[in-house]
Parts: sequence; structure tokens; C-alpha cells
Amino acid sequence: MARNFLIVKFSSFGDIVNSLPAIEHLKRCHPDSRTNWLVKRSYVGLLEDCHFVDNIIPYDNNGLRGIVEIVKKIRALRVDTVIDLQGILRSALMGYLSGAPLRVCFPHTREGSRLFYTHIMGRQRNKTHAVLENLSVVEALTGRRLNGRPLFSIPVERKDVERADALLNGVPREGKPLVVVSPTSRWKTKMWDKRRFATLCDMIIGEYGATVVFTGVREDTPYIEDIQKMMKDTSLNLSGKTDIATLKGLVKQADLVISCDSGTMHLASALDSPVVAIFGPTDPDYTGPFTEKRFVVRRAVECSPCRRRRCGDMRCMNAIEPADVMEGVRRLL
Repeated sequence: MARNFLIVKFSSFGDIVNSLPAIEHLKRCHPDSRTNWLVKRSYVGLLEDCHFVDNIIPYDNNGLRGIVEIVKKIRALRVDTVIDLQGILRSALMGYLSGAPLRVCFPHTREGSRLFYTHIMGRQRNKTHAVLENLSVVEALTGRRLNGRPLFSIPVERKDVERADALLNGVPREGKPLVVVSPTSRWKTKMWDKRRFATLCDMIIGEYGATVVFTGVREDTPYIEDIQKMMKDTSLNLSGKTDIATLKGLVKQADLVISCDSGTMHLASALDSPVVAIFGPTDPDYTGPFTEKRFVVRRAVECSPCRRRRCGDMRCMNAIEPADVMEGVRRLL
């Protein structure tokens, strides 16, 4: 009898990307199975064209009524196994209320969620990359190890590239490298100084004649505009102008992506685009770019990685200079 799985991974952008190799491995182990994925609506675009995801269940975080509606949907699926890769109380409860007799998660559970799983399996988090942590749950569940390096099957359609090109229309590209810069994050502590970003981008344009394109969500527009005002050279701000599909098309053709610890960094890694990643309060061993084409910029301070969303002095990020990041640019561009 074919298996019927419910994958629970609501968010965030980069964490969902880091879950993809695990679920592709699951589908290879059970090719006749049905994989249902419960995800926040804003991230549906990451899963829409993935061949190993059969059914996407969009989740709107809109209170008790929304939870009741979602529970009705997932109970109607009659899944037999829940794979929770979120590991928090809400995800565990939804898995429990699905009615599935088998509910698994990795060891690093939070908020008392462990009470609602039937099995805890996979690797401990210490010095294990998130990609491998997620994969280890599926390996333990299926009893089959993945041979070789985990790969990301994120499709980029021709129309995605064409839409990205349309946004770049009029920007001279002949013989010039395309450098995509993602300077923002949901955590303020992950974000590097605006003026240093401006200096870095001017250095890249001066040395390589590069086309520098900023990306972000609509709310990032004023922040990026501040960086542009500090620059001597011209750049393009696409914040708020790219949906997930168009962002894939842009990142796929980038000669280099420069980013803090963000979803765009993980997307670049998954699409095999060279990436220079700027790290401070988070651990690159766990959430760094999962690719050979990477250069991580980090300055060791006694309190890092702290994983704090608030900090009084930001010493880990403020210790990084444009010349430090430029070293990575020269290695990869």
C-alpha cells in the first residue's frame, strides 16, 4: 500500500530550501507515495514546481479559525505519517491532530512539542548542517542512507529568467558580471552596516565594472535606497518587485550573490550560484550556504554565535570590513 506523508515545514524561506533534499530523498525511497506539504502561503512558490511534492497545503497564520480549517483539510487527507521539520508546538499539534499514527521529528524540538511525536529520530544538531539534520530524519525513517551529496531540485523555468530579464531591461550587461546583493534579513542582528555595503558595492563596480542589483521585500526598499544614496556608482533596486519565481530567475543567472544569513543566500546556494555570505550572530556550520561555491565572512568574537535577534553593540557584524568581503568576491567572481 502506498504511503501518504504529511510534511510540516511552515517557514522560513531558507529553512524550507534546506528541507528540500530530505523530501526528495523520501520520494525516491517511496516513489508511489503521496507527499503533502503544509507551508505558509507566502512560501508556496518555493514548492510549486518541485516534482517530489504532490500536494501543497497553504497555511495562513490567522488565528484559531485558520487552524481549525487547516486541521479539517489535513484530516481529510488521511495521512499515515507526519514528518515535522519545524519542531515547535504549533507544528507538532497540527501533526497530532492529523490523526496520523506515526509522527516523527528531529531531536532539537522546542516549546514542549516532543510530547506529540511518536518517534524522535535523526542527528543531533551539534555541528550538523540544517540540510543534513533534515535529511537524517528521513534516512532514519526509511532506513536508507543517501549516497553522495544532497542535491537541490529547485526548477527554474525559462519564463522565470525572462521575467527577471524584463526587470533588468535597459541595464547594460555586455561583458559585465551580474552581482545580486541581498543586504537585509528578518533579524536586524544579521544585517551588516549600510555604509559598508555601499563601500563594498562601489569597490565591486570599480574593480569589475559589475552590474549591482539589490533584492529584498517591499519593506526593505527604504533601507536599500539608503545604501544606494551612499554609493558613488549606479545600482538597481528590485526590492518588492520580484516574486519567488522571478527571484529564482534572477539568482540563477547571477555571477555572484552577496548576502547576510537570509533566504536569498540559501536560494543562491541551492541554485549553484556563487555566494559570499556575511555571518554574525548565527552559526555558518548550521545555516551557512550548502555549496562548494561559497565564501563565508565571519569574525570570531567571544559571544558569537549567540542567535540573538537583539543586541546592544553588534560587535560580530561591526568587526567585518568591506575588504574582508572583497576577499570573497575576488575568489569567486
